[in-house]
Amino acid sequence: MRISTGTSSARRSSTVPDMRTVALVIANDPGSGFELSKYVEPLRGRPMIEQAVSEAESWPVDEVVVVLGPDADEIIASTNLGAATLIIDPEWAEGIAASLRVAIDLILRGPTTDRIVVALADQPGVDDATIEALLDRWAGKGAVVPKYRYRLGWPVVLSSDLYDLVLAMEGAADLHDVLQSHVEEVEEVMFDHLEPTRVLTPSDLRSGRASG
Repeated sequence: MRISTGTSSARRSSTVPDMRTVALVIANDPGSGFELSKYVEPLRGRPMIEQAVSEAESWPVDEVVVVLGPDADEIIASTNLGAATLIIDPEWAEGIAASLRVAIDLILRGPTTDRIVVALADQPGVDDATIEALLDRWAGKGAVVPKYRYRLGWPVVLSSDLYDLVLAMEGAADLHDVLQSHVEEVEEVMFDHLEPTRVLTPSDLRSGRASG
């Protein structure tokens, strides 16, 4: 585990030679109704954020970066996030825009990164096949977005061409809305199954709807 280092040796080759891909896992939504941080709630025998990061480590990427917001100290103290680079976002309450800005800023300080796979730490269950399908369809597009039975979802692949656009996001701006305003830069990939469930309340865990 490294905190805000901004540099890393390659940990796994991406799908395109000489192209660097980083997985960015965002943990900035506190959810509601949890006694402790929802990210340390057990899922399949381990803290949920460990499950999500472990999945990201299996994707064809060169580095995994995790942005922590609420309860960052609790998460760091009670989980093992392996070799992931950790960033603490003091402005997490602003929304995903702040977390994207702080992460991309750090990533740009390190080795040249061609693509970022933006995923959510409260949405475990994204398998390698989904990521490979998204990366295979990238082909130089500004962004690749999954569409699960006609609904846009996560993770999202961002090209370096769009980093400046994302860095300009503020407040409650939604990444999907921003990308749809530049639709000519976006490739959509259809999946004939539902998107993995986000864990927003304790009932999402108790009902067994969360994947992992």
